[in-house]
Amino acid sequence: MRIWGAMLALALMAGTLRAGDPQAVIYRGAKILTATGKTYDPGAMVVSGGKIVAVGESKRIETPEDAQEIDLGGKVIIPGLVDTHSHIGLFGTPSAGNDANEVSGPVQSIVRALDSLNPFDPSIRIAQSGGVTTANVMPGSANVIGGQTIYIKLLGNSPTAMSLATPENLGGLKMANGDNPKGVYGRRGQSPATRMKVAAMQRSEFLKAQQYRDKWSKYKEKLAAGETPDPPTVDLAMEPLVEVLDGRRTVHFHTHRADDILTTLRLKEEFGFELVIQHGTEAFKVIDQIAKSGAIVSHTIVDSPGGKPETVEWYDETAAMLNEAGVKVVINTDDPVTDSRFLLRTAATAVRGGLPEETALRALTLHAAQAMRLDEKIGSLEQGKDADFVVLSGEPFSIYARVLQTYINGKSVFDLQDAEQQRYQIGGFALSPSTEVPFFEPITPPTAAHPTPKTPKNAKRPDGEATEFVVVAGLVHTVSGEPIKNGVVHVKDGKIEHVGPRKGFEFPKDVAVIEASAITPGLIDAYSSVPLSGMVNIDADQEANEKGGAMHPDLRATDGFNPAEPLLRHLLANGITLVHSCPGRRNVIAGQSGLYRTHGTDVTEMTVRFPQAIVFNIGNAAKGNGAGDTRMGVIANLRKTLSDAGNYRRDRQKKLDKDETVEPNMSKDPLADLLDKKVPALFVANRADDLQTAIRLAEEFHFDLQIGLGTEAYRVADRIKEAGVPVLVHPTQQKNGDMSKVNTLTTNAAYLAQQEVPLAIGSGFEGYVPKSFIVRLEAGLAAAHGLGFEQALKMLTLDAAKILKVDDEFGSLESGKVADIVLYDGDPLEQTTHVVAVIVDGKVVYDRATALQVPLAERFYETIVSPPCCLSF
Repeated sequence: MRIWGAMLALALMAGTLRAGDPQAVIYRGAKILTATGKTYDPGAMVVSGGKIVAVGESKRIETPEDAQEIDLGGKVIIPGLVDTHSHIGLFGTPSAGNDANEVSGPVQSIVRALDSLNPFDPSIRIAQSGGVTTANVMPGSANVIGGQTIYIKLLGNSPTAMSLATPENLGGLKMANGDNPKGVYGRRGQSPATRMKVAAMQRSEFLKAQQYRDKWSKYKEKLAAGETPDPPTVDLAMEPLVEVLDGRRTVHFHTHRADDILTTLRLKEEFGFELVIQHGTEAFKVIDQIAKSGAIVSHTIVDSPGGKPETVEWYDETAAMLNEAGVKVVINTDDPVTDSRFLLRTAATAVRGGLPEETALRALTLHAAQAMRLDEKIGSLEQGKDADFVVLSGEPFSIYARVLQTYINGKSVFDLQDAEQQRYQIGGFALSPSTEVPFFEPITPPTAAHPTPKTPKNAKRPDGEATEFVVVAGLVHTVSGEPIKNGVVHVKDGKIEHVGPRKGFEFPKDVAVIEASAITPGLIDAYSSVPLSGMVNIDADQEANEKGGAMHPDLRATDGFNPAEPLLRHLLANGITLVHSCPGRRNVIAGQSGLYRTHGTDVTEMTVRFPQAIVFNIGNAAKGNGAGDTRMGVIANLRKTLSDAGNYRRDRQKKLDKDETVEPNMSKDPLADLLDKKVPALFVANRADDLQTAIRLAEEFHFDLQIGLGTEAYRVADRIKEAGVPVLVHPTQQKNGDMSKVNTLTTNAAYLAQQEVPLAIGSGFEGYVPKSFIVRLEAGLAAAHGLGFEQALKMLTLDAAKILKVDDEFGSLESGKVADIVLYDGDPLEQTTHVVAVIVDGKVVYDRATALQVPLAERFYETIVSPPCCLSF
């Protein structure tokens, strides 16, 4: 019997499907990943009345009579994504005030996320465009008890209609420990200022809740006995805690450090509540205790460690380690920490860390639903469950996969082909409908890697001291020419000796050999704040922004460059060998940038080019810091500064022409050199009008111009092209939380490349978490959104080297160039691909095989040349 026949009979008996029901739809031909362990390829799924009526192999499921059939051949269907830690609808997109943290006091069990949730906020539609169908929307983590969370379907226009609460499952209670609550109140001179007090306040509240519950229990006993006692006073602050004690509300506990995690486990044991550990950054240190407790870990994954001291020991292997120990792992966005659109991409990082793909899918679906006790309705594609599902263009954890459609209760809530809706995925939702937003269809994943070839018999692997060796690769991406299948690169004395096919190549006698699936030139981060903005957000680790005044042409990145900064090692381990390190975003003239290696111990030896540029900031970031409160005020002061520099330059030249002595002037000489075109100006700006202002200034004062970030460059691409200005474009997943970045597009790079604007990509500046984006992965995302693999790789290598004027030595794999090479075990731009080795100046400076031998708990200290003193973490 075909599956449909049996299921049809059951559906008719249950009343979920009537013969000829016009609402019945069958989705046929896609690969269906059910999250139950079953995969149907090709599969078919029948939906009616908002429920899944049948799912299975396509050949075994007939189309119901009068049902609509939709052909999804070549596509992939997965369950709707469940985000167990989100703040969508609370913070506002763009930022419209903080409605997530009530900081009038550290205990806020009485507040409800429901009363802050804006169902019309764009963040909800953005989440839909990323395949999110259900979310645990929570208060923030400023308080020891932050308030009541709300479990919602991302469907409807009122919080109560969206809510999934039932009498048995009311939602969650947000709690937090560690740096956030002690920092918020400790800075005010209030409690809590220590971890001890955080735990004491939480324990005190639950003890009071137990007493409150006992009063009501005794009252009810007396009623049952026929007495007429006066009822206890209702305490709205105690009610949600009693619901936790009664098992009708789950505690979602923000906690990072291992000792803080143990504190949450002690509280769980003391009061017997159901616990979901949120974040769990250092969970790998206390795996046995977590496994024993039965707690679920909702893991937050970012691109780089740091921001807060608690998150310096973030590793992509943590989720896999927890899973192997039997801990149920869930993966969240903590939106706005990670944009909800990129939840699948976030989980791909855990796959790179060793989490099996099937488990990673469950971490976003079935396990996430279980963490919220909603798995009877959602989380997998099974008969009788809600028809919440996502149609993808490819495999869920490929960087090239795009969400094509999202369905909730069988209703389409996102369709990439809808011109209005697509703006929530690619950006531009705040622009008027008449404004053209560049859109590109999903691309076919390229063949960017080949099987790793075998090394010659008895060949040794080069160590860090080897100066001559051969790299063999399934695919050599030279960038300057066509990729070479089964190729070799001969490295000798820091240079590339030879590049070509392996066939016909004679290996030097006794030469060491290292292998990879694919190799590329060393990658270049064309605009970064690393290491000036260090991993830990404390004053001792932050050197990017001078606070005295707003005009600082005398500042030199070299003087703030810390070779021991762990983020440099993190960039290196991701294939980045050169970083354009720039002063930060606060000042109108931020200082002089430099191009440096990411490996070394001496900044002088690491310097490739200095000065690289003089960095200017215009737009919102530069206002109000002493150079003007408005854009016109900032530009007026900047024009005067440049005019004064022109006068100084002429006077200096007159003296030089007369062979007179010219005393150095640290503030004016750099600007005079700028006007002499000895060094370019890098104007960092987002809005289209600010980009046009930068071009006007360059034309007025005749200096060479480069644009950094260029968020709205697509709006004035013709003007940028006409002016011949290169763009060091923003990271593709740049956050759109403030007004200057609200029109961020994932397709910006693709459109600029299409318009033939010279292009490189930078990681930009992140002030919180993560501390740095990784340009390799940002380029992959740009490739998926229209740029394509080849152009994205060029943007990371040769095109960046050309803009930064170092292409004579860097940017491609050619004989005679510096031997900076990155080795991969797959497509270089895939999120799941590992960088297996990095070669800098002809030496192996990173080898993943060796790095993995360092225990996770000790690896942080491996990144530091000499451990810093006196840091309070």
